[in-house]
Amino acid sequence: MSKMAELDYDIEQLFIDGLTAKQIAEQLDCPIEIVQGWIDNVSAEMDEFEPPELEAYDIEEVYSPYLG
Repeated sequence: MSKMAELDYDIEQLFIDGLTAKQIAEQLDCPIEIVQGWIDNVSAEMDEFEPPELEAYDIEEVYSPYLG
């Protein structure tokens, strides 16, 4: 795995753990601009994702004697 791929992975894991950009940069000993760039990129990707309409999954609940 390349150094950048490793850094991306490490940033991702620490971000998932709830660390701030500053904390991640300090822990990984890298510039905060790299961490902030990764966070901005992920945020932009999440903005592009639009979850499907909930109505499309509106399934009528069926009684099941097995569910007590």
